[in-house]
Amino acid sequence: MRTSQAIRQAIAGQPQGAVFSNADFLSLGTRAAVDQALFRLMKDKTIVRVARGLYAAAGQRVDAQTVASALARKTGEQVGLAPVEGHGDVLLVPTSGLSRTLKAAGHTLQFQRMSQRKVQLAASPKGQVLLALWTQGMKNLTTLEIQRATVDWAEGEINSYAALIPAWLHTAIQQANTPRKSVKIGLSGAYDWSNPNIRDDVLIRKVLEKHKFEDVTRLCFYYGVPKVKRVFKRRVFDPMTTASVTRMLSNISKGLRASNEYADA
Repeated sequence: MRTSQAIRQAIAGQPQGAVFSNADFLSLGTRAAVDQALFRLMKDKTIVRVARGLYAAAGQRVDAQTVASALARKTGEQVGLAPVEGHGDVLLVPTSGLSRTLKAAGHTLQFQRMSQRKVQLAASPKGQVLLALWTQGMKNLTTLEIQRATVDWAEGEINSYAALIPAWLHTAIQQANTPRKSVKIGLSGAYDWSNPNIRDDVLIRKVLEKHKFEDVTRLCFYYGVPKVKRVFKRRVFDPMTTASVTRMLSNISKGLRASNEYADA
C-alpha cells in the first residue's frame, strides 16, 4: 500500500476532533513521503493545518487539550492542562519543553516550562487541583479553600500524590480534611472551630468552661476521668464553674465505677 493511501486510511480512522502531525505516521513511510502525503491532503482540502506542523480533518472542531497532546507527541515533551486562568483567552499549559506561545484553531496556548512534578500533576483532573493549590502558595492558602477543593476526595487519596507535591501541601491537606476533635468526640458544639489542630488540654479546658454535662461526660469517656481532672486542677475557673464541674466529675466517676462493678458481677 502506498504511503499516501495508508495515511488517508489512518486519518479516516481518527476520532472526531483529532489533531495529528507527521510524527504520527512515520511508521507508514519515510519522512519525505509522509510530508508529501500530508501536503497533498491539505491541498485537496481533506485536512487543514491548525498550527505549524499540526493538522486536523477538514470541518472538525478542535479543542485545546487535543492540540497540546498532539504537539507533545510531535516534540517528545510532556504537557498537561492546568486550571490556571491566563490573560483573556490564553490557556496556560505546563510543559517539560520550552516556554512559548502557540495559536491553533482559535486557541492561544501559552506553554510554560515547569518542573517534572508539576507537569505530571497537570496531566490529571485531581492533579490539576493540587497544582492550583501549590501555585497559590503556603502563605496564601486557607484551610477552607483546601477543604472546598478536596471535599469529594476519598480518605487517604492524597497519599497517591505525595511524591509529586511539596510536604507542606500534603500536610495541609491532611490536616484540613481530618475530622475535628469535637466531631470525633461527639461534642454538642464546635469548641475547636477556630483551631482544627487544638491541643487536647486546651479543648478540655474550653469544654469545662462551658460545663455542659453531656459534653463533660463525653470528654471523660474519650480521654478518661483522670486526665480531665488533671486539666481541671491546673486551671483556675470562676466559683460557679468550679462547683458545677466538681459535681459533674464526681457523679461521672461514681457512674463509671458502678457501671464497671455491674459489668464484673
